[in-house]
Amino acid sequence: MYVRFYRGGFIATLAAGPIFLLSLGFAPLALDATRPMALPPAAADGAVMLPIMAASIVLGSMLAVIPVWLGGTAMGWIAARNPGLAHPASWALIGGATTAAGAMALDFAPSTPIGFALISTGAICATIVRYGTSWSDDSA
Repeated sequence: MYVRFYRGGFIATLAAGPIFLLSLGFAPLALDATRPMALPPAAADGAVMLPIMAASIVLGSMLAVIPVWLGGTAMGWIAARNPGLAHPASWALIGGATTAAGAMALDFAPSTPIGFALISTGAICATIVRYGTSWSDDSA
């Protein structure tokens, strides 16, 4: 049996930076839903956000390439031997949990905006990798 996750790994690697920025923007709302939140005028301007998102693709890809590909390899191998772990929810939980362990090792608590953004980025990227993963049984 072999695992192919390259398409999902490529998409998740490119999407990691923008997902992190969007998660960082939603972190105040997710961490304290009772506090009102207003967008500053510059953040609503597409001319300002477009170069920031483009830069986040480049920087995020450089930071995410190793965790995404190691996680895709490990989860693909594990799910090939245990089909119950091929469910997207298990990939999201494991992606978020491993990112949470890394974030807490770097002193980013899950209750901080950066910790929340890291954990949600890990869970979303793991789900993207899962949807781009296919297994093939070549033993038949």
